[in-house]
Amino acid sequence: MVQRAKARTVRIGTWNTGWAAPRGGRGDRVRTVLADPDCDILCVTEGSAGLLPTGGHILDAGTEWGYSLRDKDRRKVLLWSRSPWTEEDCVGSLDFPGGRFVKGVAETAIGKLTVVGVCIPWDGAHVGSGRKDRKRWEDHLAWLEAFERLRWRRTTHRMVVLGDFNQRIPRIRAPERAFEALLRAFDGFAISTAGVPEVRIDHIAHTPDLTRASPIGTWPKRDAEAHALSDHVGVWADFGLAPTI
Repeated sequence: MVQRAKARTVRIGTWNTGWAAPRGGRGDRVRTVLADPDCDILCVTEGSAGLLPTGGHILDAGTEWGYSLRDKDRRKVLLWSRSPWTEEDCVGSLDFPGGRFVKGVAETAIGKLTVVGVCIPWDGAHVGSGRKDRKRWEDHLAWLEAFERLRWRRTTHRMVVLGDFNQRIPRIRAPERAFEALLRAFDGFAISTAGVPEVRIDHIAHTPDLTRASPIGTWPKRDAEAHALSDHVGVWADFGLAPTI
């Protein structure tokens, strides 16, 4: 278990677990690795509740993301907290593609914290699979535009938005218009995982009244014995309250 930065911090992490089944070798490995940093708040994308630590409280974004459900336990987004959730919201906006957003408020060591778990659609969502009624980047841009319009996005304090953003920061391959839409959507947030070399597309963003209090930790694609865990690098860190002037 990794030592915490200081007492008045909250440890927060997010990992796309690549549809690891909770029953089986890879799922067992993911569950063990996921629990190791002893996070207070977790967002798991493309996973299932069976991967999350026992004894916490789960928020579920639902199953309506437009693809057939191969396993009834699969979810695009799940949130987990040590303390109970309040002010739960799994819709956010009717303009969001479904099943990719969930929001709640949890009591933490730094007070009440609004947590938003997301899985922003990848560039090929519903292009060659699913409904096959989209152009490349269409659902991704629609999600970002809907998030940018949310009124509470600019007025809520002590908020973390985390999950699979499906873009690298800084930009690598995404079209400039998609990257600019991402920056507009998260204007006013600090993205603590931006520019960290090993981080790909799983990110943690937060309002300016919070500050990162530790280096970024990662969940790897493979464990120490080279067994596959996920096709994503997950991220976690400690966060505290920013100093006030």
